[in-house]
Amino acid sequence: MKMQKLRFNAPLVGLFFITFCFNIELQANEHDISKIIEESKKIAKKYADIGWFSGSLLVTKDNEVIHQQAFGYADLKLKRKNTVATKYNLGSIAKNFTTVLILQQVQAGKISLDDPLQSFGLGFPKDVAKNITIRHLLNHRSGFDDIFIGEYRQNQMAFDSIDKKLALLMDKPLLFTPGSDQKYSNYGYIVLGSILEKISHKSYPQLLDESIFKKLSMSGTTFLPTSGGKNQSTRYTYSHEGKLVEVGITEHPGPDGGIESTIEDVQLFYRELFYGNRLLRKGNGVVKEIFNADQHWGAFGGGLGISAAVEVDLKNGFEVVVLANSDNLIAERISNRILFFINSRQYAPIKTLRNNFTYQYYKEHGIAFFVRTFKDAYQDAGYETFIGRTINELGMQLLRSESWTEAFDMFDTLIAFFPEAPQAYDSLAFAHYSKGEKDKALAAFEIARTLNPDFNSDYHGSNFE
Repeated sequence: MKMQKLRFNAPLVGLFFITFCFNIELQANEHDISKIIEESKKIAKKYADIGWFSGSLLVTKDNEVIHQQAFGYADLKLKRKNTVATKYNLGSIAKNFTTVLILQQVQAGKISLDDPLQSFGLGFPKDVAKNITIRHLLNHRSGFDDIFIGEYRQNQMAFDSIDKKLALLMDKPLLFTPGSDQKYSNYGYIVLGSILEKISHKSYPQLLDESIFKKLSMSGTTFLPTSGGKNQSTRYTYSHEGKLVEVGITEHPGPDGGIESTIEDVQLFYRELFYGNRLLRKGNGVVKEIFNADQHWGAFGGGLGISAAVEVDLKNGFEVVVLANSDNLIAERISNRILFFINSRQYAPIKTLRNNFTYQYYKEHGIAFFVRTFKDAYQDAGYETFIGRTINELGMQLLRSESWTEAFDMFDTLIAFFPEAPQAYDSLAFAHYSKGEKDKALAAFEIARTLNPDFNSDYHGSNFE
């Protein structure tokens, strides 16, 4: 294994999106609706009872609501409870909205999927722009890196427009030849948003409002949070101690992630996308190519204080929508289990979040025992996520709460486990930098550079200098 390829540093406030398909064997008439409702309640309640899930749940069958329920608080300070009308951030589910806007332009004959980036005059170098197509951008095959580079992470709120975000990677080299590989890139969807604005002469929020929200009468949906709105949720992170801690808004929405919506509006969007004609013509081959779903479509979004999930069972007519103002993929964990129960009458056990398990083990046994035994304990507990990522994420959580000793214990453990990985020293450097110890930060990063002279920090735009 080449240590320089290990990735400990999942984005602190990343917006991500996944779609997948799988075969569904059961027929609709085999489903026991009452049992599905009962288990859906149980799954959501178990996560709510441990303090992790704060949000709303919707399950429909053939476009009819069979269950909807809300848990937790939209605002903990005001003790304002979540309801089925509460608005949540959708994270990277917004990418599906951007895709629809692009395909509307394709359907109107204004662009094609094979148009190169150079056709739009966005300012990219010619040798890059001539080889990247809209199809590459939609499918994460452009070669662009993700937006979460050090410069962006240092001050995410400073990037309040598509143009400012676009400039981040404008002159950076591609990771691979366009079309030759696939790597998830929020940045690719920022480029798509810029293309939309260029060809329509309208802002991205205006396009969303005119071409999707108003067209479907999505009255509970807005591009920006509704300040002071009675249905607007506040964002909370699920801490290492099992508590919800307010984080507020940590980055601006865009074509890659955002939108504030309700469970009913989200279900309406996907129902229309796959069964209707108001957004896109259902028989359009381009639509079928991009939204390539025969049996199932899944879309997920997340970030700090954000979790959203949609499962569309196209064969049996079910839709499951879970939106949360808590994080760590909680919506996805709930929707996955409900869908698997619908189709197999079983689902994976519900257990403690891996970061919380790690923290509890560390607090119970102390750092020396933790370093000696945690690898085996983590594996025995059935956690499959790369252990380096888990320890790094916990360390970052501890940094945010200024639990310095505990945070440095995590990063020291990371180095003990992966002494040849520059990412481990980058995380340690960021910890020192966060504490105001700039000389120590630079010294730690110099070790990363010794291991890999070409390594650049994922947390600091100028490598702590």
